[in-house]
Amino acid sequence: MKAKLEIVDSIRQAVEVEVSTELVKAAQQTVIEKMKKEVKVPGFRKGKIPNDIIMKKFGEEVQSETMKQIVQDTYPTAVTDAGANPISPPSILPLGELEDGKPFKYKATFEIYPEVEPSGYTGLSLERDKVAVADDEVEMELKKIQQQMTQLEPSADGKVGEGMVAMIDFKGTAAGEVFPGSEAENYVVDFGSGNLLKEFEVQIEGMKANEEREIEFHYPQDYFRKEIAGKKGKFSVKTKEVRKKIVPELNDDFAKEMGKFKNLKEVRTDLKKRIKDFKEQIEKNKLMEQAIRALIDANKDMEVPTALIDSELGNMLEQIKKQYEAQGLPFDDSKINAQEFVKANVEEASNRARGYMLVSAIAKKEEIQVTDEDLDLRLNQIAEQTRQPLANVKQELEKKKQIGQVKSQLIFEKTLDFVVSKSKVKETKPKKAEKAKKASK
Repeated sequence: MKAKLEIVDSIRQAVEVEVSTELVKAAQQTVIEKMKKEVKVPGFRKGKIPNDIIMKKFGEEVQSETMKQIVQDTYPTAVTDAGANPISPPSILPLGELEDGKPFKYKATFEIYPEVEPSGYTGLSLERDKVAVADDEVEMELKKIQQQMTQLEPSADGKVGEGMVAMIDFKGTAAGEVFPGSEAENYVVDFGSGNLLKEFEVQIEGMKANEEREIEFHYPQDYFRKEIAGKKGKFSVKTKEVRKKIVPELNDDFAKEMGKFKNLKEVRTDLKKRIKDFKEQIEKNKLMEQAIRALIDANKDMEVPTALIDSELGNMLEQIKKQYEAQGLPFDDSKINAQEFVKANVEEASNRARGYMLVSAIAKKEEIQVTDEDLDLRLNQIAEQTRQPLANVKQELEKKKQIGQVKSQLIFEKTLDFVVSKSKVKETKPKKAEKAKKASK
């Protein structure tokens, strides 16, 4: 067998293959033996049909299947011998007819990962918001922790109202008709928190445990569920339990209850740092996104293999599927039309693939690597986020052979970090701060 490599363009190559007479004959025999076991010919048992009968009755099919068998038998070796690295299935073009006693030639054309010469990735103009943490942001977080540490105390004589939490059952209608969500059991009402429609909440205020009440109210005209907005609601409500909220005071004892803090001042300092770190990460992510978009815009003419675009489209579709699963909905409910999906997302998929190619090329050129320390830090982050022991995280990733994916993501992030570090970053005031300033004038 002979294999000759041909450069088609920056993202395509072809291999011209000449298959020896012996290999052609072997492929044809493989096809015939397979057909003997599958076809029916009157007067012969399956597997016992003579070759000449098979050729006489199924000659065209044998020829067609033999060509496919030849490609199947020879293509993997041919691309290796030619030094090619295809990233897509080949398009096969026979070069002549298949004739007994003669070699057979075909050309296989496929996509390759192109050589990318990155340029213009230094000195990019980027913008980021100046990070600031206001005192009210710290207090808001402190209030959230206070709510999380709030205890519920049974209250035999307690009534639904401010400072109370109740468990209720309800069943009702809107304009005389039931609707999704018009019935519930063991529904928790944190009075005054806004988790229950205000018009409903007002009607059940003062109810005690085991009390039943018939209530009526009108849904607001601008209610988010348009099908019941403005309609009259009628409900039967039973209060099953009422508990009193024991809200801890925001003092030094509260701080000590949180564990490592001596006083409330230390808690506020820690919260301020956490909020600032979170905002800094958001701004860092924004800079990386700006950087990759700038690289894509500067390299619009760079060809992208279809195989990579298809892969990105598949990733996008898989993400939608996960979103449906997270909401407990069947993916079939999405009713996504394949052609419309591709048409709507092919440009974005192409840009994502182009961005990946550019970042990979920069990483290679700048010799950006992932160290063992980088990997250990990322694995610890995954362990903290998933609340699993580090050993379990490592074992699961190794089992699924996903350590390589983690390393690839790290290289991607480190490379964009490098690009950002070489960029001209302009710091601007946060938009919210500007709006607040204007409102105060």
